[in-house]
Amino acid sequence: MRKLFPLLAAAMFALSIAAGGCSKEKSPPTQPSRKSISGTEKNAAPKPHVKFFTGTIEGLDAAGGTLILKGPRGERRFRVHEDVKDQIDGLNIGDKVIVKHTDEMALSIVKPGANKNPQTGDQTSKEKESAVK
Repeated sequence: MRKLFPLLAAAMFALSIAAGGCSKEKSPPTQPSRKSISGTEKNAAPKPHVKFFTGTIEGLDAAGGTLILKGPRGERRFRVHEDVKDQIDGLNIGDKVIVKHTDEMALSIVKPGANKNPQTGDQTSKEKESAVK
């Protein structure tokens, strides 16, 4: 009887391993990845990151729509967006300006201390205070 118990325990252990290995694993249902389906969903373009550059106008081509500024971070060349080409009409070489841009495209050009804040398009806080008085 003493030899029978370890023999039965070993047999049960072997059967449990064999039964576990033979059972079929259930895998989660596979869904096609979004990358594999092309043309069914529009890929949204990433939003451009808007930055500001302050500098002095070194070159200005109103007809071509280009602007060259020299600032603390070096010299930068900007193409002026069609919606803001009218903003370069009042500018001259040597004027100090703030350009709101994405990469090389100027979205807004304003002189420091002008009526509008280039970031929001609102009046500056000093102008709000003077308008209230």
